[in-house]
Formats: sequence, C-alpha cells, structure tokens
Amino acid sequence: MSRLTMLLVPPEVRRVARRRGVTKRRVADELHTFVEVKPSPGRWKVAAHITTCVTLTVLTLSLIFGPKMGLLGLTGTFLCTVSVRRTWRHRVTILASMTLAYALALTIGVSVAGNALLTTLALTAITGVSVLLYHALVGDPPGPVFLTIGPAIGTYLPTTGVSGSTFVLAASLGAVMSSVLSLALQWPFRHTPEDEAVEDAQEACDEYFATDPDGDFVETGRLRDAAYGSIFNAAWAVALAAGRRNRNPHLRDLTAQVRKMHIAVVQRTAATRLPDADIAVPTMLQARYLGRPPRRYLLDWGLSRSSLPSLIARRAALAVLATCVIAYALGVSHPYWAVMTTALLVSLNGDRLSLTHRAGHRFVGTVVGVGLFFLVSLAGPTDWWVIVIALVCVFLLQWSVVSNYALGSMFITPMALLVASVGSSHAPTTELMLDRVFETALSCAICVVILWAFARRLPIRLVRRQFRRSLRALQRVLVLMADGQQDSDRGVAARRDLVFEQLEADHVLAMAATDLPHTLGTWEEVEASLNSTSYVTLAACWTADPLKLLDAEAMSARLTRLIHDLPPISTQVVNSTTVATGLDEVLAVGLARRS
Repeated sequence: MSRLTMLLVPPEVRRVARRRGVTKRRVADELHTFVEVKPSPGRWKVAAHITTCVTLTVLTLSLIFGPKMGLLGLTGTFLCTVSVRRTWRHRVTILASMTLAYALALTIGVSVAGNALLTTLALTAITGVSVLLYHALVGDPPGPVFLTIGPAIGTYLPTTGVSGSTFVLAASLGAVMSSVLSLALQWPFRHTPEDEAVEDAQEACDEYFATDPDGDFVETGRLRDAAYGSIFNAAWAVALAAGRRNRNPHLRDLTAQVRKMHIAVVQRTAATRLPDADIAVPTMLQARYLGRPPRRYLLDWGLSRSSLPSLIARRAALAVLATCVIAYALGVSHPYWAVMTTALLVSLNGDRLSLTHRAGHRFVGTVVGVGLFFLVSLAGPTDWWVIVIALVCVFLLQWSVVSNYALGSMFITPMALLVASVGSSHAPTTELMLDRVFETALSCAICVVILWAFARRLPIRLVRRQFRRSLRALQRVLVLMADGQQDSDRGVAARRDLVFEQLEADHVLAMAATDLPHTLGTWEEVEASLNSTSYVTLAACWTADPLKLLDAEAMSARLTRLIHDLPPISTQVVNSTTVATGLDEVLAVGLARRS
C-alpha cells in the first residue's frame, strides 16, 4: 500500500483493513469509488423542482417579513426534499407528519438553548426517535436529518440574540410552504412515481423471462428475486396512489399490468420445479397479497432492538451524543455545526464503507466550500444578494449531490456560512471559516470512529436475525398450507409477509457483506437456497391443489428441526453451507410427493 493511500484512508479503517487482509486492489477500488462522479440523468429536474419550492418560499417570507426572516425560513424549506419519488398521496401523509414533527423538534430546541446539558440530551433523544421511526416506516433518502438540523440551529440562534419564537415561526412556515408548493408542483405529474415503478417491474420481469430455465442457477435466482421485489414495490406504489377506492382508469390499468406480471412470474417459477402445475391466481387474492405489510407489522419489528432501524437509530444517537459532549468540552464556537454534520453522516441507511466515504466527501467539500465562501465574502453581499447566492447554491447542491457527495458539500458550506454571517455579522470571516473547517473535521472523525467501533460485529447478528425471521415466515406459510388455509386471510397475510422478509434479508445481507465479507463467508448460499425454497412454496400456493405438489407438513417438520438446530444468534462463524444444504433438503422433502 503506497504512502499516499495510507494517508488518505482513516486510521481506524486501515487497522480494520489489515486485520481482514484487505488487498491493495480493494483499497484502490475504494479510492476510485471515493473520487467517482456517478452519472445522474434527469437529476436536474429534481433539482429544479426543489429549488423552485425553496425560492418561492424564501422570497415570500422575505417580502412579507424581511430578508432575515426569509433566511431563517430557509432552514425549514429543505423538508420538501423528503420522499420526492414517492406517490403523491403518500407524500401528503409523509410531509404532513414530518412538518408536525419538525415544528415540535424546533420548539424543543429553542427551549433548551444556552444549556449544554439539556441541549445534549434533547438533540440525542430527537435524533434517536426520529431516525428509528423514519427508517421503520419510510426509509427514503435523505432521511430524517432535518429533524435534527432544525433543532440544532434552534439551540444556537437564541444565544446570538435571535428570538426563539421568531425562528420557530420562520422555519415552520418555511417547512409548510415548501411542502405545499412541492405537492402542488408534483400534482400535474402525480402518476409518474407509480408509472416508473411499473416500468421498472416490467424491465426486471423481462430480464428474468429472457434467462434459460436450465441455465445458471445463481443468476436465474437473482433475476427471479429482483422480479418479485420489483412487482411488490410496483403494487405498493399503485395501491398508495389509488387509495381504498381505485376509480382512476389509469391506475386500474397499472394494477392490471402488475397482476399480469405477477402471474407470469409465478408461472415461470412453477415451471422450473412444478412443471405442468395448474396455476390459478384469483384477482381478489392478489389484491390482498401484493404490497407491503401494514404499519403495525413494520413498527413491531422496526422498534425491536434487534432490527436494522434500531441499529441505525442507536448509532446515530450515540454519534450525536459524542459530538455534543466533545464539542462543548472543547468550547467550539458553533457546536450546532458539528451536530448538523453528524446527523447528515450517520442518520442514513447504509453500510459503513459508504458512510465513511460520505464523511470524507463532507470534509473535502467543506474545505473547498470555505474557499468559495471567502471569494463571495470579498464582495460584501447585502442580505438580498445573500438570498440570491444561497438559492443558486441550493440548485447546485441538489444537482450534484447524487453524483458525488463532495460536490454537493461544496455548495452546502458557502450557503450555510453566508446565512451564519448575516445572523452574526460581528464575527470575522476568517473566524467563521476556521470554525467551520475544524468543527466539520471533528464531526467527521467522531462519525468514522462510531461507525467502525460501535457494535463492530453487530451486522452479523442482524443478518442471522433477519434470516431467522424469514425462516419463521416460511414456516407459517407451510403450516397454513398443510391445513389448507393458504387462501384464508391469515394465509394470504403470511405469504405477503414472507416475501417482505425475503426482500429485507437480501437488503441486510448486501449491507453486511460490504462491511464483513470474510466473516460472513458464503452466506449467499443460504440466501439462494432460502429464496428458492420460499418462492417455489409461494408458487405452489397459487395452484389449484398445492398439497398435490408439495408435502407441506413434511416440509414444515423438517424446517422446524432446522430452526431448532441452528446455533444461538451470536458473532460466531456459522457453517453456511450446512444451513443451505438443510434448506435444500426442506424443498426436496416437499417435492418428493410429486415424484
């Protein structure tokens, strides 16, 4: 490993890399990923949408209450960036909930301003609760980060002479107005999200249908899983767009397309293991089967200590707590800057390597952004020019942040510093610049340490817990099938939950495999065997007489034994080949009846 590479990679990452025996090629790949500018076709449309909402909101507040009120309201306008690709009806619920939570969080923030202890406790609690609930129920980027950023600013501004009530009013109005504008602008294109979801599902199904049934088992299984997942996502999007009474002809056509794709995938899946099976897919059963489980189901698992949302929430809360404690202990000038950076880095759902890249991007972008701020500050812009420059930064930020987070951070920094310089004009420009660089570096260092030191091997437990949930879900389906109840309300719900747990297991495994590739070993074997067994079982449920095709009772008994023999969930290495073989035997026992 070259000396330059050694300097670029954080020490904690280097130590972990050495322990894992990571090759020079792996480090080179990560450095290439770090500097890569990914293509983002069509992103300018999203950037234009968000910038329009922010601009109209800030200008309205500035014309009515003055430019400083408009700049304060700018902090709330970014709420319109939440779930921009969700269906219109669903965004109404999400944005309304987020706006109410934002106003409450702002009130808490300004009420504890000036008290370091209460500020630390309040920001830690707000971060933990908001991250947990958001990732349990929504999970879209950019996440609930604004629910931490807003109150973080609110804990600081009252100490500089800005009225807390004025800030709460301005930021809340900014959030409300930008959200309403975003929904209004989305209305003419309100069917685009569900249209795109159905198109993505059709593409995934076409790729699956184009494969050779007797070809590569792993590749065929991957495409089958992708087809199932995209169909469920499309069905959920259409259902959210249509509501309980689907009276829109266009949405009815989309629903029919999704159901046809589902039938085709079932037939293709059955043809590989259940040839000549009599497929019968009632329309009403599909209506209850396709889509995500209800909110209560999501919350029951999401709020569990063993879930992925719980891990993200605990990690984010710990990072904010550490940032507050260290920032106040060092006596930094703007502790809320450090908290904001921390929230932006660790409140997302991602593996540790990608979040480490994000921290590096943030620091590099901040350094460059500070230079841009210095050049702008030489001109001494007035409040109105600050607003214009800030709005230009908003567009450039939204346009570039997906391609490379460092590029986006370049425009976040001058925008934030310009607003801060207006709010506290007595602070020298050089002091603001140095504070921003130091506090960003402090926050990035804290986040990297938390990411790699906190629950370092917990991803292994997450994978095993999630796969065990999938096994339990498969067991419920088999028991109900053995009793002839696969088409009952309980049976349909169990089948739907099984697909959801399968998709979650795939997601958790992908994250953990990036973090701990050697520790997990060949866990993909377990994934392939579990998915094959599950989808063949689900395909059998859509036949005229499933018990003629599968011995569900024997499969359930063998699966029960397999679950019983699994070792306790821990960080100890498990022989994944043995588990995969056991799952293959579960399916073989079921298919023995057909042979």
